[in-house]
Amino acid sequence: MHVAVVGAGIGGLAAAIRLRVLGYDVSVYEKNATVGGRCNILTDGGYQFDVGPSLLLMPDVFRELFAFAGADFDERLTMVKMEPNYRVRFGDGSFLDVSSDLARMVPQLEAMEPGVAPRYYDFLRDSGLKYRYGRYEFVEKSFLKATDFFTARNLGLLNTLGATKKLYAHVSKYFRDDRLRQVFSMQSMYLGISPYEAPAVYTLLSYTELAEDGLWFTMGGTYALPRAMTALAEEKGVAIHTNAPVERIVVEGGKAKGVVVNGALQSADIVLSNADLPYTYLDLLPPEARGPYTEKKLDSLVYTASAFMMYLGTDRRYEHLHHHNFFLGRDYKANFDAIFHSKTLPEDPSFYVNCPAHTDPSLAPPGGDNIFVLVPIPHLSPGVDWARDKERFTEKMYRLLEERARLTDLGKHVVVEHLYTPLEWREKFNLRHGAAFGLSHGMTQVGFFRPPNRSPVVDNLYFVGASTTPGTGLPLVTIGARLVTERIAQEQKRPAPR
Repeated sequence: MHVAVVGAGIGGLAAAIRLRVLGYDVSVYEKNATVGGRCNILTDGGYQFDVGPSLLLMPDVFRELFAFAGADFDERLTMVKMEPNYRVRFGDGSFLDVSSDLARMVPQLEAMEPGVAPRYYDFLRDSGLKYRYGRYEFVEKSFLKATDFFTARNLGLLNTLGATKKLYAHVSKYFRDDRLRQVFSMQSMYLGISPYEAPAVYTLLSYTELAEDGLWFTMGGTYALPRAMTALAEEKGVAIHTNAPVERIVVEGGKAKGVVVNGALQSADIVLSNADLPYTYLDLLPPEARGPYTEKKLDSLVYTASAFMMYLGTDRRYEHLHHHNFFLGRDYKANFDAIFHSKTLPEDPSFYVNCPAHTDPSLAPPGGDNIFVLVPIPHLSPGVDWARDKERFTEKMYRLLEERARLTDLGKHVVVEHLYTPLEWREKFNLRHGAAFGLSHGMTQVGFFRPPNRSPVVDNLYFVGASTTPGTGLPLVTIGARLVTERIAQEQKRPAPR
């Protein structure tokens, strides 16, 4: 059987590898010149930038994928564990070096909040519980019907996970100093959601950094991951076509029959879309093939934040920066209120600065830095006019980088500059509203409630990626590739993956 995969993002590549191992004939069609989806690459003047993800968690997920294909992940990529994970600088100028080394971490916490150590251990115990139950009982399981999800056991687990409690309020039970409340709740932004709205279960993100596998970097940049996945896929016989935009998914008699690429029909028995799910429904399928996912329905769903990105190549090295650096605004809550409620640009934005050349000097010319700046902002909305506001916001960020990140005379030292707004996220990656992380992850949009990985009305049409189950982020879309592959194998009567 032939499978046509729409898009060569991490989810599409992972699913293509698994399907090929099972004996399917697999063709991947990617509209851009490079694979990886949002996990992409930008090169200019000897500087290499990761376009999207720069924090690698849960490496066991990728090891399992490679092992499934008979390959050794650690032989193909060189991994470096971050220590410390990152530095967080607070609005008052103080900072914390977040570390998974208790001997390094606990004295810093005690200096900020004397007597906090026992409560920190309790926090780790609770977040570890949420990690284990959240991952193995929900994230890594398929819920194909309501009765799979709404069992007495699952309802009890949801209560244990704090499904109805909010992340920031839950973290506040363990920490009294607001700086510590911030540092252990900000991880919800990895999913593009506010810690004031995110479910308490997302303390599991802190646990993955602090006590599970820690935070990792792939030498060569995060893009080394899709590069290695592509090599593995092609070794197995997957045909990957770049500069090959899918114009529509062909549906005949209620079945997916293939895709149209550059005007030509590419027939297939199964279509698996790694394009963002709202885009797939609204732009690749005819109205009669959308089922419940009409434009009205998709616009009623909640979308994540977007990101203002600065990719800056400098002719000097800023040695005081760590590999990963977070700068939190003076008013932590006001920052999130602007992004998620008024949907305006924050007056005093929090931001993240990534300097991977400090770990891998090959990513920038000698003596230079490849500085990646991410600023959480609203997705496209009437509150921001990027034609009007882009220049002003860029100037503000240069000023904040000089003042708060102490990047002295930054403007004079930038020799390469690329900027992304939500408009670029929408144009380059077909993300509705320019929401950089896809659909949001509140309790009404996770698990059984998230749009499923198979069309409810079109046979042989499946989905993988950030906006279907289980959710966004490199590990989750890779897990999602396993879940959808298992479903395809089961429904097409092929041997299930191990």
